[in-house]
Amino acid sequence: MPLTWSQVKKGLDPAKYTIRTVPGLLNKLTAWEDYCDSERPLAVAIKRLGKV
Repeated sequence: MPLTWSQVKKGLDPAKYTIRTVPGLLNKLTAWEDYCDSERPLAVAIKRLGKV
């Protein structure tokens, strides 16, 4: 269950995240909203790995 850092705080109850509650939580989830913004090309990294 991905959380944003603002959701990780004292008093966080892991029991809140169950097989029954997760679908509703996923509907209002924002933890992944900027995931695609961090996309980077892998060509340079792959080339560097080939030299290792």
